[in-house]
Amino acid sequence: MEGFQPKHWYELSKEERADALKYLMYLKEKRDGRIKGRGCADGRKQRAYIPKAEASSPTATLSGIMLTCMIDAFEKRDVATVDIPAAFVQTKMPKEDRDVHVVLDGRMAELLAKISPDDYQTYVHQHRGQSQIYCKLNVALYGTLKGAVLFWKKLSSYLKEQGFIINSYDWCVANKNINGKQCTIVWHVDDLKISHVDSKVVDGIISALKDEFGKVADLTVKRGKIHDYLGMTLDFSSENSVMIDMEKYIDEILADLPDDMDGTAVTPAAEYLFRTRDDVAKLDDEKAALFHRVTAQLLFASQRARPDLRTAVSFLTKRVKSPDEDDYKKLVRAIKYVRRTKFLRLKIEANRLDMNHWFIDGAFAVHADMKSHTGAYMTFGKGMVNGMSAAQKINTTSSTEAEVVAVHDNMPAILWTRYFMEAQGYPLKPTVIHQDNQSAMLLETNGIGSSSKRTRHMNIRYFFVADVQERKQITLEYCPTDEMIGDFFTKPLGGAKFRRFRNIIMNIEHDEYGPVDIDDLMAIHHKKMTEQIEMKDSNADAKDSDDKSTQPMASQECVGNRTDGRVPATAPTRTYAEVVTQSSKHTTGAT
Repeated sequence: MEGFQPKHWYELSKEERADALKYLMYLKEKRDGRIKGRGCADGRKQRAYIPKAEASSPTATLSGIMLTCMIDAFEKRDVATVDIPAAFVQTKMPKEDRDVHVVLDGRMAELLAKISPDDYQTYVHQHRGQSQIYCKLNVALYGTLKGAVLFWKKLSSYLKEQGFIINSYDWCVANKNINGKQCTIVWHVDDLKISHVDSKVVDGIISALKDEFGKVADLTVKRGKIHDYLGMTLDFSSENSVMIDMEKYIDEILADLPDDMDGTAVTPAAEYLFRTRDDVAKLDDEKAALFHRVTAQLLFASQRARPDLRTAVSFLTKRVKSPDEDDYKKLVRAIKYVRRTKFLRLKIEANRLDMNHWFIDGAFAVHADMKSHTGAYMTFGKGMVNGMSAAQKINTTSSTEAEVVAVHDNMPAILWTRYFMEAQGYPLKPTVIHQDNQSAMLLETNGIGSSSKRTRHMNIRYFFVADVQERKQITLEYCPTDEMIGDFFTKPLGGAKFRRFRNIIMNIEHDEYGPVDIDDLMAIHHKKMTEQIEMKDSNADAKDSDDKSTQPMASQECVGNRTDGRVPATAPTRTYAEVVTQSSKHTTGAT
């Protein structure tokens, strides 16, 4: 073990012994059934002398991962995922840094001395009746505060030496032009995703990585159309699309829940989701811990494969500090919906790589503190690539102001997407932002011309959005309220509208009711947008666009093909394979 340099206890000063990090060993069963052991250090003591800025390591952004997967699918690239073994152990500690020591005690010290007695036996000493071995770290062990950033520097430096260029807006995305086509490597610590249209190029990249990082152990390489990557299953089997699946992860959530969370529900939240009461009993510590854990798990899934959970999760995450019985019931409702729809997965499919659309909405004063809620949905064609469901941080005085704040809240993501795609070599045409409030659109367009009676904090938002529009980075387009997909993320919807928007957002081909003709669903959506816009333009006396209460509910025909009738809320849960099989039978029968 070249990474460990054993030391006699008396060779270390009293301060060095006190600062020594405890060595820990964890065992974990991987999703493929393999057992993985990981030794790491408890690096908490290092926080006293290592500034946070020096210990912070870049990791691939979730948006960057989704966008590169979308590009991989659109360009029909060959994709491989690679896990670098013992990545930190292959990274040397800088000589100029302060020495880092670890202490192995108890059974760990005895096992190490037994496995390699010539190297470690003489360094074993007894402390309070327990065996101990002190070691100086020569490598960046997992758990040390600077371990991740040191490996990032090693890997990024290696890629630069190989001719790759790091994306300025995501330091864990690198590109290189090989044989006239782009090769992209995305990495999160030691998990890499490699793509190129030519599989032989991918083979060459993997071979070079083996030569550099496969000396300790073989790289774990996965080829083909389906990959387990960062808790998600990425499925490139369908042409021009990538499917994000987390059914296994959801099964793990559902397997460890109390009996009072049994059952199913047709939506993740009821209409009273945002309502709170002061006289409701708080959860006890055990139940509050369960609430916190399950909410965090749902948050992880909702940010990846299950955006249909975001509205419910956006509220639940605000309640984890002091949850009450009402909050618990709302969590139970979300879990029941997840159980019923665990087979659903997000499918991202780009129509083109130079144009994206944002549907942004704001629900006025829906929270107990009278703050509004922002909802946003971004797509390059079909399926959600990015978006938001979050309470606004400031109070507004009208629905128009709430809509402006909603656009401003999403502006960092809108601009980042443009800059990231341009750095990848795909410059975007002006981003189309769809809104259903024409008064807000007027303010965002005019800026100074509409701001005379507004407060300073609102003026800043008007001017910023107007400036971005003037620079041709965005363009605003009116969207009728009934077709405003962003509304899905501003409040809990129900019935036909919930299912219609959910199926569009997730690009679903099979849901709990049967097969869904997503192309027909999208065609109806665009047709209704066009018809209502033309109707509004032709009627000069039409009501103000933010009067949402008078807008008609979307018709049932927009929900999709219901071939097997409505399934009751207590219907048994099914896997994705079972749903597809059942849908195929219906299709065959109809033929």
